[in-house]
Amino acid sequence: MRITGVSATPLASPLSEELRWGAMAVRVKGGIVVRVTTDEGIEGIGEAGFSAEYFPTVGPIINQQLAPMLIGKDPRDIGALWQQMLDATHMWGRRGIETYAISGVDIALWDLLGKLSRQPVYRLLGASKSRARAYFAPSLKPTAEIVEECRQAVADGFTAMKLRVTADLGQAAELVGSVRDAVGPAADIMVDANMSYDRRGALQLARELEPLGVAWLEEPILSRSLAQYADDHSWLADRVSLKLAGGESLLTRYEYIDLFARRTFDVIQPDCTSVGGISEAKRVADMASAWNITCVPHIACSSGTGVALAAGLHLILGCENAPLVEFDAYGGPGWDGLLQNPLQVENGFLAARDVPGLGVELGADIERFAVASPAQEAVL
Repeated sequence: MRITGVSATPLASPLSEELRWGAMAVRVKGGIVVRVTTDEGIEGIGEAGFSAEYFPTVGPIINQQLAPMLIGKDPRDIGALWQQMLDATHMWGRRGIETYAISGVDIALWDLLGKLSRQPVYRLLGASKSRARAYFAPSLKPTAEIVEECRQAVADGFTAMKLRVTADLGQAAELVGSVRDAVGPAADIMVDANMSYDRRGALQLARELEPLGVAWLEEPILSRSLAQYADDHSWLADRVSLKLAGGESLLTRYEYIDLFARRTFDVIQPDCTSVGGISEAKRVADMASAWNITCVPHIACSSGTGVALAAGLHLILGCENAPLVEFDAYGGPGWDGLLQNPLQVENGFLAARDVPGLGVELGADIERFAVASPAQEAVL
C-alpha cells in the first residue's frame, strides 16, 4: 500500500453569535481538514491546528512541503513518517507552526491505520476504556447567561464544566460562585483564566476559588517563555492547595520535560492537532503517567469540524491517566453536515463508536463549507 495524495483544506461555517474563549473571539467555527489517500482507495481524515484561520500558514506546509515527501510511502509506517516530517521541518521550524501541520497528517494516518486494521484507533493505542466523562465548556458571556447554560448542562446529564474568567478578579469570583450555587456541590467546576493574571494576581484568584471546590485552575499566569511559564506556575503551585492545569500550547514532548520534572501542573493538556498529532500526544500522556500526572487533552472550542474531538477522544480512551474529555456545546460544521455522524454526549459521557479508525466520515456536500478567502477571517 502506498500514499497517493495528501491535502489540507480549510472548512468552516458561520456562527449566529460571537463566541469568546479568553482573549480569542470567533465568528466562524471550523478547521483545516487533512485527507491522506492511498492506492487501495482507503482515506484517512485528520485536522491540523485549532482553526480554519490558520490555513494561510499551515496549509502550504502540508500541501507543498509535506505532501511531496509522503507520496509513495507506506502509510502504515506512522512512526517513521512522523520522524521524517519532523526532520524535514527542523531547520526552519523546530516546534512552531509546522508542528500543527505534522499533527494533521499524523491524525489522518492513525485514522487510515484503524481502517486498514478494522479497529477503532483507541484499541490500537491500547484501550483503557470505551467512553469518557465529558465536561461542558461554555463561552465567556455575561454571568447570568453562563449560569443558565450550566444549569441546562446539568439537566442534560453533564457532571462537569469549565468556566472561562477574565482579569477582573471580582467578576471571576462572582461567576464561579454563582455557577456553584446553581449546579450544586456534586458537579465538578474547572476554571480557565487564559493567562489573564500576573503571578500575584493569580495567587489572589486561586485563594478566592479554593473555598468553592474548584477542581483545577488552568493557566492563570501570562507567560512569554517556557522558563517563565514553568517558574511562575511552579511558584503558584507551592502556595495554593488548588490543582493547576496547563500545557495546551506546548509543542512536542520536548517542551514538557521541565514541567514534569518540576511537577508544575497537576493536569497536563496536550492537543492532538498541535502537539504533533495522536502519536506525540500519546507520548506526552505516557510521560505524564510516569510522573503520576493527570492528562486531559485540550480540544479547541474554535474548531467545530468534529475531527479534532474524535482524535482527542480516542487518545483519552487509550490512556489510563486521562479521565475527562472537553465538549464544546456550540456546534459547527461537523454538526451541520460536514460529518455524516458527529459525536454526541449521552448521559454525561462521550463514547467512541466500535468502528474502524476515528469513526468520522465526511458528508456528501462538504464543498459548501469551503472557506473562500482564508486570509480574510475565514469568511465563507
